Amino acid sequence: MSFVPRLIRHSPRTLLLACAAAATMLFISEGTYYWRAANLLESREEISQVLMASRIGIAALTAISLLALFFYLRQAAVVQRQQDHLNALTQADHHRLELEVARRTAELTELTHHLQTAREDERSRLARDLHDELGALLTSAKLDAARIRSRLGTTAPEAQDRLAHLVLTLNGVIALKRRIIEDLRPSSLGNLGLVATLEILAREFAQTSGLQVHCELQAVPLDAEADLVVYRLVQEGITNIGKHAKAREVWLGLGQQGDQVVVTLRDDGVGFDPQARPGAAHGLMGMRFRVLAEGGRLDLVSSPGHGTTIRMQLPCGAEPGAGGGGDDDGRGDQRPVA
Repeated sequence: MSFVPRLIRHSPRTLLLACAAAATMLFISEGTYYWRAANLLESREEISQVLMASRIGIAALTAISLLALFFYLRQAAVVQRQQDHLNALTQADHHRLELEVARRTAELTELTHHLQTAREDERSRLARDLHDELGALLTSAKLDAARIRSRLGTTAPEAQDRLAHLVLTLNGVIALKRRIIEDLRPSSLGNLGLVATLEILAREFAQTSGLQVHCELQAVPLDAEADLVVYRLVQEGITNIGKHAKAREVWLGLGQQGDQVVVTLRDDGVGFDPQARPGAAHGLMGMRFRVLAEGGRLDLVSSPGHGTTIRMQLPCGAEPGAGGGGDDDGRGDQRPVA
């Protein structure tokens, strides 16, 4: 504390310099403070301006984005309405085409049924005419030949030989007539039933073709019309097997699965591609429409080198045995036909 009085007494100039230096430092400090404060205020104003410009830019960008989104949503709504309209038109056209296809299919099925019925009626008429008219003529000719042969006795051996040959020829014509009648309208179908008729058909085919036919047949509940459909399917199937299949064995099945009667015809022949032979499928197509007319379904599975399988399903009709024949115990038959 005694230093300051001594400094005042002994070095007043030094004290004045020190006070001047302190005042100068204080002035410089205050100037620096005010300068920094002024710069800070300018920086704040600049920052405020930048922030304001950014806010304005963000607001403008947001407005532009919302406007673009609005136009996009409106365009999307227009496109969606157009797409919905096109879908509705397409759906209506598709529905109309489905109805048209169903109507045409029903017409074709009805026409096929009508043509097949007319064909069967014509076959029945021809079979009846052959049986009545031609049968009477052949029987009369055979009786006349027998009477002439009895009257000649042993007086004309050459004539006897000719008459014997004539009788044999008449017998062959009568057998041919019976075979034609059976092909036109199988009498065994009405007399013996479906199972026995299919067995006869399979046995005759095995004899004429030399193939081994395996039959697994059971009495099934079908009416007379359905019996005829099954018989014609099997008849046409084995005819095609004999002509084209080059098979060694054939399997024929008839049975009931639930409320459906199932018929299968399978061979181990060369097979074919059903899609590659459209011209050869007319008979199959006609049979398919005929089965469809009976409320059934016909499927064909074949490929080159793997044989052919025909499968038909028909709804059950009459009681078993009413039009189906077969064994009395209803178990059918299961044996190969040589």
